[in-house]
Order: sequence, then structure tokens, then C-alpha cells
Amino acid sequence: MFPIVLTFLMAGALAQITIDPKDVEAIFGTPPTTSTTPGAFETLTLKPTDATTTFTDKNGQPCKCVPYYLCDVGRAEIKNFTGWGELDIRFGEDDNCQESVEKCCTEPKTDEDVDMPDTEPYTLKGCGYRNPAGLDFTIKGGTGHESQFGEFPWVVALTALNNSYVGVGVLIHPQVVMTGAHIAYKYPGNLKIRAGEWDTQTTGERLKHQERVVKDMVIHTGFNKVNLFNDIALLRLEEPVTLAEHINVICLPSQDEAFDNTKKCVANGWGKDFFGQQGRYAVILKKLEIDMVPNSRCQMLLRKTRLGSHFKLHKTFVCAGGEEGKDTCTGDGGAPLACPVSMSGDRYKLTGLVAWGIGCGGKDIPAVYASVPYFRNWVDTQMTAWGYDTAGYTI
Repeated sequence: MFPIVLTFLMAGALAQITIDPKDVEAIFGTPPTTSTTPGAFETLTLKPTDATTTFTDKNGQPCKCVPYYLCDVGRAEIKNFTGWGELDIRFGEDDNCQESVEKCCTEPKTDEDVDMPDTEPYTLKGCGYRNPAGLDFTIKGGTGHESQFGEFPWVVALTALNNSYVGVGVLIHPQVVMTGAHIAYKYPGNLKIRAGEWDTQTTGERLKHQERVVKDMVIHTGFNKVNLFNDIALLRLEEPVTLAEHINVICLPSQDEAFDNTKKCVANGWGKDFFGQQGRYAVILKKLEIDMVPNSRCQMLLRKTRLGSHFKLHKTFVCAGGEEGKDTCTGDGGAPLACPVSMSGDRYKLTGLVAWGIGCGGKDIPAVYASVPYFRNWVDTQMTAWGYDTAGYTI
């Protein structure tokens, strides 16, 4: 499989703190090579499913592969959108259908039989709401690190205009995405975002993703591409996204809000260098629950690594993870780290952006993220200059 792409990995990226680049295969460690590694991406060889081909299901009945919402599984009303059962994200139903969102259906419907989402009213609950059980369906057959469809509505994929994957961002306003400066500065005038993305190999979901071109970007003036200090950027879209069940903004933290001992925060990412069938991977949006690590402890732990006893963790960073056996590096550059507002775990605040790390999955070696609370005033200043209000996204 392709290695996980972290666009901020450079041979001399950490030279100022005496890391031998020959010893660091990736700023987040050596990419996993098998699907059994925690957080690893599944490697599959896919063939397109011919919509006209008739297969035989497990009951010996003829069936055809269609998107899950066009398969009548005995419900009284096909227009009831509350759940289409379980989908196998590896091979689909009975190994016939090759897309994760297809079912081999004995009596397939057509689009005319189903009210599509643009005709449905949607009332936004507020910022930062996670959909823990996902939307429309549940999944099986993965590594356990895959998110449910629509589970994290604030996560967006970043691509160049030619659709090559470059990183991850987070929706903080219908027309503004936040990401790492180490991602944004490399693509001036050559970025777009994909909101509502989940499985990069299909467009067969009922709730479609939305693409928008980035027209402006603001990179923190203190950003240092060598040591990644002040690693934050804002991307202004040509047009706002339309908020929906699977596309929503995250809540912003207050200035200098502390998350030192917060548990069960979530990092997301894809880790793929190309979207679509050409990649030949079933790349589902990943999730990893990790705990925050106070900066004083993080600095102490990092001093035990190659960074050495004189390493100082910069004030623009926060840390999370470090549990042995958990891969804390499945998220790509700029990907959000979000922490729960309460123990209920259904509403989140943005806490960090993937920045850098030493090793991958090692015991007591936290990953390092740009601190979003440190930059809240800066964010508000930039948003005001663009004429946007973020007051509604603060709780």
C-alpha cells in the first residue's frame, strides 16, 4: 500500500533540535504495512461493479448492486431514512458489490422512488455535534478505526485542484476551513475542499459531499516551516457549504482554554495520496480516541526521545496520545483533534491540528498538535476582517 502521506515531512524539518533524519522515516514514524496494525488502512484490490450484472445472493436469489438507499429490504416505506442496516466496508454484500455503500438487491429501486436530501428540510442543532452511530447505516469488516458515515461532520478533505490529496482541514464556519500552515503554504491558489467526505472511492452515499474552491488563505505570520511553530492557516471558500446532517461546523475553544486532562478526544484523517478508484484502497475516514497530555508532562516524555534533555515544547503546541499499541499517527497534516464538551461525548470543541511527532504508537511518546486555543484571538481577528462572526460557534 502507499505510505501515509504527511506533507510536512521534510529531511531537515527537525534539524534544529538534533534529530538525525536517517532515523526518522516519517515525522509520525514508519507507516504501517499490514491491515492488522492498529489504525492501518485496509488494502484491497477493487474492480468496478457493473450495475447491469446479475449476481446471486446468499439465499440463492438473483440480485444487482445498487446504492444501499435504493434497496428495499422489506420496509413499509422506502422514504423512511432512519437506517438501512449494516454494510460491509470491505467487499459489500456477499462479496459481490465492490463499493462500500452498495448492496446486492433483489428488488432495486430507482432514484425516482426515493426523496433525495436536497428536498428534505434540515434544522441545525448547533456546532460540534457528533453522530456517534453514524447516519443511514452502520459498518462492519474494518480494523475498528473507521468512522461511521457522517460521524464527524466538521472534517473536510483538502485536495489540489487536480484532485490529488494534500491533507485535512476542519470546518469552523460555512465559508471558512482551518488547517495547518504547513499544508496551506505549499498550495497558494491551488486548493479546494471536500466537505461530507467519508469513503474516498465512492459517491454512492445518499448524502453527497460538497466541493468548494479556496479563494483566499491567511497563514499565521509567525509560522516557521522548519520547526512548525504557529502552524495554523485559515482558508476562505468561494462559496459557503450547505450545512446538513453530515456537514457541520465544529465549536471553537475560548482563548487559552485548557484541555490538559481531557479524555477521549478524537483525531481523524485519511492518509491517502490520491482520491478515487486509481488509489485501489478502501480508504474510509479514520478515527482514533486519545487522551490529552499536559504540556509539562509531554515535554518531559519527549526529552526521553531523540529530542534530548534540552528540548523545550513551544507554547503554540499541545499534546495527546502516547498509549502503547495505539497508533496516534493515522491523521494527516492539518487534521483536527477535537475534545468532548461533556462526558456525553456527543458535542466537541476544536483543540488541536496535527503537527508532528516522534515514532508511531510507542509507549509514552505523545503526538504534537498546533494549539487552537492559543490562536483563538488571532482567528477572530481574521474572521472579522472577512466579515464573518464566530460567536455562534462558541459554547
